[in-house]
Amino acid sequence: MSSTCCEALSVDHDRLLSTSEAGRLVGRTDSAVRHAVRLGLVEGLWNHNRWLVRPSAVIAWANVHKANPAPRTAKPRTEDVAELLSDYGSASAEEIAAVLEVHPGNARKYLALLAVQGRAERRKDGQWVLVGAEPLAS
Repeated sequence: MSSTCCEALSVDHDRLLSTSEAGRLVGRTDSAVRHAVRLGLVEGLWNHNRWLVRPSAVIAWANVHKANPAPRTAKPRTEDVAELLSDYGSASAEEIAAVLEVHPGNARKYLALLAVQGRAERRKDGQWVLVGAEPLAS
């Protein structure tokens, strides 16, 4: 492992924290703290199948290495369905599934979500349309 097992760390066991405790201290996951130890960013001591770290070392690391922001989430698939309904005027769940290359059950789920949101409705012929959308000119 690339981290060091320093004698100074082993001297003061009262002040050492597990990676879980250290993570809670700085608002990070224990796996993030373990990763920092393995990279040598936080000095750690391997003791009885777990890493132990000084609180000051973890705090210093957390202040320098800010947590990654939450990953950007993709546009909800319901928005893709709404765009298709807007473009096509109406479509069946099977047609939506074919265009989006998803299982028909998933297409029905997206359409149901749009219906719950009050944005789409199913006609008697099985076609779905956006609520309030003007019909396409023939």
